[in-house]
Amino acid sequence: MKQLILFAFAITCISAYAQENKPAEKKPLTLDVIWGGNYLDEQKLVVRKMNSGDSIAFIRADKATNSQVIVTLDFATGKLIDTIFTNQIRNEKDSSLVTFAFFEDFEMAPDDSKILIQTQIESLFYNSTRQFNYIWDRATTTLKPVSADGKQSYVSFSPDSKKIAFVREGNLFVKYLNNDQVIAITADGSAGKVLYGMADALYENCFGISKGYQWSPDGESIAFFRFNENVVQQYPITVYEGRTYPEIISQRYPKAGEAIPEVQVFIYSLRNKTLTKVDVGVNPNQYITGFKWQPDGNNLYVQRLNRPQTQLEILKANTRTGNTTIVFKEENKEYVKVFADNMFFMQTKNAFLWQSERSGYAQLYEVALNNFVVKPVTTGNWELQRIEGIDEENGEIYFTSNETAATEQNLYKCGLDGTGRQRITNGQGVHYTLLSASFNYFLDEYSLLNQPAIYQMYSTKGRAMHTTLVENKLLVQRLKEFTIPVTESFSFTSNGNNLNGWIIKPLAITRGRNPLLIYVYGGNTLQESLDAWKGKMGLTMRYLAAEGFMVVCIDPRGTPGKGQAFRNSNYKNIGDIEMSDLINLKKYAVANLKADSNAVSVIGWSYGGYLAALAATKYAGTFTNTIAIAPVTNWRFYENAYIERLLQLPAENPDGYKSSAAVNFVRNYNSGLLLIHGSADDNVHFQNSMEFSRELINANKQFQQYFFPDYAHAISSSGSSNTARINLFTKITAFMKEQLAQLDKPIVAETSKPVNNKKKK
Repeated sequence: MKQLILFAFAITCISAYAQENKPAEKKPLTLDVIWGGNYLDEQKLVVRKMNSGDSIAFIRADKATNSQVIVTLDFATGKLIDTIFTNQIRNEKDSSLVTFAFFEDFEMAPDDSKILIQTQIESLFYNSTRQFNYIWDRATTTLKPVSADGKQSYVSFSPDSKKIAFVREGNLFVKYLNNDQVIAITADGSAGKVLYGMADALYENCFGISKGYQWSPDGESIAFFRFNENVVQQYPITVYEGRTYPEIISQRYPKAGEAIPEVQVFIYSLRNKTLTKVDVGVNPNQYITGFKWQPDGNNLYVQRLNRPQTQLEILKANTRTGNTTIVFKEENKEYVKVFADNMFFMQTKNAFLWQSERSGYAQLYEVALNNFVVKPVTTGNWELQRIEGIDEENGEIYFTSNETAATEQNLYKCGLDGTGRQRITNGQGVHYTLLSASFNYFLDEYSLLNQPAIYQMYSTKGRAMHTTLVENKLLVQRLKEFTIPVTESFSFTSNGNNLNGWIIKPLAITRGRNPLLIYVYGGNTLQESLDAWKGKMGLTMRYLAAEGFMVVCIDPRGTPGKGQAFRNSNYKNIGDIEMSDLINLKKYAVANLKADSNAVSVIGWSYGGYLAALAATKYAGTFTNTIAIAPVTNWRFYENAYIERLLQLPAENPDGYKSSAAVNFVRNYNSGLLLIHGSADDNVHFQNSMEFSRELINANKQFQQYFFPDYAHAISSSGSSNTARINLFTKITAFMKEQLAQLDKPIVAETSKPVNNKKKK
């Protein structure tokens, strides 16, 4: 009996131990967990290279103590060197800490003697910002504001680190850091009227240009844009915010076929206090898409693009007289792709490197300055994405390309003549790199579809250095708490083209076959299929898969990454080409992935929203239901520089504009549309959804619409909890489940007698 009791006691202890040590039960992933705070935030470094020595600087923060510092780290040893700034400093006569609690970004001066500290950053256009800026002098340990007269944008140091330039309220200023003297280079600038030293929203969105000025190599002159926006019509955006009388904000927005801003280029000499106008021509229908100083400062090279975007000319401007001559041209019968910040001068070869698609793929070319003869440096049926650095001393060019696969990005190097091309980064995924000043080392930020960002130091010979700087271990560990399906890469053939994408399969099949959700962007500026961590949007797609939907995304023809011909497949015929690929994706998923052909949804945002709206109308009946978020429903309503490169001017291609507009096909629509838009969208205007709704109502069609008052294009809330995104995807999830439930209901006649149990098609 005693032995039996002891045995029972042992069993009880083992059972209790097992209960205590069994793996924790996984929780379902929810929208509140994804968007409701920072629990699943990815750790990202705000990091800059030091311009002298082999080191980097980055921000470290401890919110518990309100401590935030900028530290430097040495590549060679992998050790922290110094703290070069802290928000805990005290000014000499102050009894309190500095005037801001936290800062968001920083820049190093060219000689590393000073640091530009940026705080209270707010959006200006799509990418550019305005903020309060401070200069920290490391030698004198003093902190001074750049300006006390309002937030500034595009602040930058002069090459000698003795001055800074900045833009405020559309005017360009220069400040001498030794005596705090501020010189107003321009005075008549005004937001929405005349802009100096900056690009407008059109140029930023369509050509990737934000800062519109550049210091001369000696720091004694500054070249800058002058934008005359008075010729551009204004678009009214209504802001409600609980006001008795809503406010109307006017936005300069050049739509298809309408006037574009007039752009001029000037050079101001700080030494001589003279202003020189550069002759860029008098044609109002042209774009000035960039300029670069020649290293000796004698010439400025200006890029001029014609309105149809078929011819890009390089003008060589004498910086003393402003006189110009055309020295180089790029031409394409469809359109010339403009690469932001193009032209990289090489003093040892008296030439510049030029990124171009003249071979059909984005590659690098050498252009001689004495005769402007062009010769290829890199070649291949792959895309060179970015120049990362040019080491003339050792005769090497560093660049990022997708040579290994269209879904990847890796760092490469080659000789100045293109020989000896060598891949440096290892493994799959997408790599963003920061080279050290000596080109001996680099910081690699890389991720995969199922792996958040990792930051690792390497030598440029490809050898990993020291321990990993950031591994996002906390995020990876927290993700393990939830039941989350994985994302898998895949590809299939459509119309003779291999298309890349990813798929998230549901955790269980509950209906025999999988209801299919096709997520698409499809525009010519973005690849969704990249093998990279997708952040909270990616987790949201996984949430939808966990809710029972098979989520599939592809990059149809018309998207970048596979060469000019692939991207220009939809030239003058947008919409139909992409829809053909989505229809083939549906067929592929039904045949190979157990997708339910009677339960196929299409969801997209912006250009993807356009495709979803087109799927509901012009291609009505092909898909079960569609969710169109911030869609363009009539391309006459969108920015001219973007859409005219695809469809030409409306007068030149009226049929193209007509056949590509979802608003013209509402009579085809049957059912299953959810239309979503932010009322203050300054990119794809709310007008698109209003006109779409009007035409659907006039055609007596039933649909659902869901609008976000005073929200912009991103439909996103500020603060740690993104209530707008929770609300948005809660609505989308409920809509898709309702649509799915409708498919499973028997069709009942008016007599209330069952007629059949077939699913609706």
